[in-house]
Amino acid sequence: RDGDNVARAAAFFAGEYRPRSPHERGMLLSAARAYLFNEVLAQRVRDGSWNHIHTGDVMMLAGSHSVFPVAEVDANLRVRVAAHDIHPTGPMWGKGPLMSGGAIARLETDVVGRYPALCAGLEHWDLRQERRNLVLRIGSMEIGAQNEGVRLCFELEAGAYATTVVREISRRHLSTYSTNIDVPG
Repeated sequence: RDGDNVARAAAFFAGEYRPRSPHERGMLLSAARAYLFNEVLAQRVRDGSWNHIHTGDVMMLAGSHSVFPVAEVDANLRVRVAAHDIHPTGPMWGKGPLMSGGAIARLETDVVGRYPALCAGLEHWDLRQERRNLVLRIGSMEIGAQNEGVRLCFELEAGAYATTVVREISRRHLSTYSTNIDVPG
């Protein structure tokens, strides 16, 4: 709500706030990590690179958490992205080097570098660098009129938020969607 979890995480990292339980501490760590990921994703949405492959990207195999860095983009990788077999990822901040390289690594470090206290706090709590899909694949979507409103049904992968989907749908005209769509994750 209104970014208060991120603000509390920053206060926690600064020693100005003490979580009431291990669960709350975990929630604050997750909120800080998600915030940094979302800032990277927002930048890639603004520059149009969120759903395309670039040299230096780290790709995730669909349906798994297996990742691999891209030293050079070739036609095979472009085909795999178009087929939704692999997706670009963004950093879930923590200790250790970024897996990304080149311009993508610079973009990621520039964005998260705006939040040094969050980065340092996550590293202090021994979270490790991980990756998460930038693309949220939505399947089996149905939209229809129901009573005085609209009924929306869709399938999401574990860890995805329906609010993200509803936000993206509300930004676009509903008739442009097929049964499967991608939105920034």
